[in-house]
Amino acid sequence: MKITAIRGIMLRCTCSPISDALSTSTARQALLVKIETDAGLYGIGEAFTYGAPLKIMKYLVEEQLGPMLIGQDPAEIEKHWNTMYWRTIAHGRRSMTMGAISGIDIALWDLLGKAAHMPVCKLLGQHLDRVPSYASGGFYAPGKDLHKLEDELEHYKAQGYRDMKIKIGRTLERSNAPLAYMANQDCAVSVEEDYKRIEAAKQIVGSGKLLVDTNASWDAQTALSFAPELVRLGVAWLEEPIPFEDIEGMKKLNAAVPQLHVIGCETQQGVKNFQHMAQEDAISIVQPDVGWAGGITECRKIGAMAQAMSKPISLHCFGSAVLFSASLHLAAALPNTEMMESEENPNPLKTDIMKGSFETDRHMSFFVPAGDGLGVDLDWSKMEKYVIK
Repeated sequence: MKITAIRGIMLRCTCSPISDALSTSTARQALLVKIETDAGLYGIGEAFTYGAPLKIMKYLVEEQLGPMLIGQDPAEIEKHWNTMYWRTIAHGRRSMTMGAISGIDIALWDLLGKAAHMPVCKLLGQHLDRVPSYASGGFYAPGKDLHKLEDELEHYKAQGYRDMKIKIGRTLERSNAPLAYMANQDCAVSVEEDYKRIEAAKQIVGSGKLLVDTNASWDAQTALSFAPELVRLGVAWLEEPIPFEDIEGMKKLNAAVPQLHVIGCETQQGVKNFQHMAQEDAISIVQPDVGWAGGITECRKIGAMAQAMSKPISLHCFGSAVLFSASLHLAAALPNTEMMESEENPNPLKTDIMKGSFETDRHMSFFVPAGDGLGVDLDWSKMEKYVIK
């Protein structure tokens, strides 16, 4: 079997505005990667974009990386990963290039599973048949007051979620607040308002874990000053509190308040960079994104590295149904999986492009799709309305 074509499929749909500490989204997007072969089989993956221009990601997939693999045996996944990495080493390593490599890598694993008539998790060495998850929501939005936040979290609890995450840190009160540089500064709150949001969330979560996410909008001094209050309010995990480049700041925070698990970093990439953070004890819980950090090939190494250092892993996942399925397969194969992110914002690219839906138990642990490859049966006719030509 040989690879005959690799192409990117750009998807976008509008959504009601939602904001984290820095950014505001009015649309959801995804770049799917389709790998075709001379055997009639195809693999599907997703390159996560973090809002990057889809046309650039598509160009990287189709014009730079894809041609390296045309005519090759798709089963030689480790070889292909290294080929793409080393041939772009001078200008790649991170950012959109690694994101594009990730999407191609996921598609190769999907294709291998289909060729072998096995789910990807079986190829990786399955450890779990279902993956614990937490409800990821609690964004800022126009007209969303404390009562509406409570209603949202009560809905997650009624679904069966025990653990939940909300966004914090969208404030202009600090002199160095990065929100001041963002195009949209709506829905900013005071620090005291944020504390009330956290307190209300903890009341609903109860004995479950409450996670908060600043999207790296704090600096080390701010994080250190706020951390004791977060602990008092019952926060269990603090996600990506400061930019990952500040290793010293992350170390100080992780050491200063051991009751507060510092988790990171969704925007980090590559096993060596995660290893450096883990060795420096800058994070308590390792949090790569499969569609950004290097695909399944690299993220399984990140998981093994974390296990060797006695650190749990919790996959970030904020994309389409393809990325969610890839994350489930990998998480199910990692013995140190704590739980993974399950986004609960309305997202048709996750809920409206596949036939059927993801299945859970009563506590919202997700069963791993049992079909060949990623087990995602895309509804191409429904997906067409989201495709950007």
